[in-house]
Amino acid sequence: MSEQEPVDLGGLIADAAEANDATVAENIIRSGEFIVFQQIDMESGEVEEDGEGNFSVVLAEVDDELAVVCFSSQEAADSFAQEIGEDLPEGQELPAVMMDGSMLIDGLPEDCGLLVNPGTDNESFFPPGCFEWDEEDDDDANDLSDDEE
Repeated sequence: MSEQEPVDLGGLIADAAEANDATVAENIIRSGEFIVFQQIDMESGEVEEDGEGNFSVVLAEVDDELAVVCFSSQEAADSFAQEIGEDLPEGQELPAVMMDGSMLIDGLPEDCGLLVNPGTDNESFFPPGCFEWDEEDDDDANDLSDDEE
């Protein structure tokens, strides 16, 4: 018997994004673990932390919106790190940590979206607020499209 192939979370998330189904995307993200890069101080090279030891993560701008950058695979993270590494001082690397998908979604700042696997075929962007709704919200609240009819 051969080992089971790992599930391609990036592909599943991209499919859900393409279908404008934030509920499915959120469930997939919550079920997995993701790699995030910690923000570093460009002068000291130290990880930026607040007074409580919480670290800042690397953000990107997508369509004039800020988004937390995360990766579903080590390969995608490595590729991004190599690309962004050119902008870092010599010898500096972005520290990466694994983060539970629920923690990732629950910890999203109100004004930040989520950018999954940037620079890959499975790149997906979820705008700010698309994972926030309560039980009374109707199904339209889970629609990722920008259509305002």
